[in-house]
Amino acid sequence: MAEISVSAFAADFFHMERDLEVARENGADSIHVDVMDGHFVPLFGFSQPWIRQMLTWDARCGDVHLMAGLEEGIPEDFLKLPLQRLTIHIEAAAPERLKAYLGQIRGAGMEAGLAAAPWTKPEELEPFFPYADEILLMSCSPGTEGAAFREDIYGRIRCVRALLEKEKRSCRIAVDGGLNEERALACIGCGAGRVIIGRAFFTSEDKKGMAARVREASFREEKGV
Repeated sequence: MAEISVSAFAADFFHMERDLEVARENGADSIHVDVMDGHFVPLFGFSQPWIRQMLTWDARCGDVHLMAGLEEGIPEDFLKLPLQRLTIHIEAAAPERLKAYLGQIRGAGMEAGLAAAPWTKPEELEPFFPYADEILLMSCSPGTEGAAFREDIYGRIRCVRALLEKEKRSCRIAVDGGLNEERALACIGCGAGRVIIGRAFFTSEDKKGMAARVREASFREEKGV
């Protein structure tokens, strides 16, 4: 079965608790929290104090996506938070540093996620498979307001899935960016095990049904997607 995460950044900031409660009540497996520094990506996002409060409210808010430069390493505060998963970007640091950072995340008792922007080739992820529990493929430009969904995500998922199978690695593939139910199901059909949905979830008139249909989907090889 696939997992569905709902993006907190797509919630109404004036009614954050209300919207996250809606996500929780309607079947979200986790709440995806984007941390954006305004430098690595254009937008600013959540920070450690916000996440700490969100985790106090519900541990399912422990899926953190760090869209920030890592020249000076992962901020210690994030490694001290009781997160389920911390995801960093392959573009954020030199390869040897990234491997060390992924090791730090695992050492802190979290799943280690490695994210890739749309312009990063799937083959560039291959050296990190032994160090990551999840590969997060971005289906639009990260941290950019109004970024368009990229149809080439389906081919990228298939390519990463083939590379993982070649090396007999068990990393989950996740997809984030501009997803609605139709796109999410297509991504799962191509090999994704988790999808992150934002605005399309909150505007849906059948949130519970969307979550159930996504969760019940499973990987199957699809031609022509």
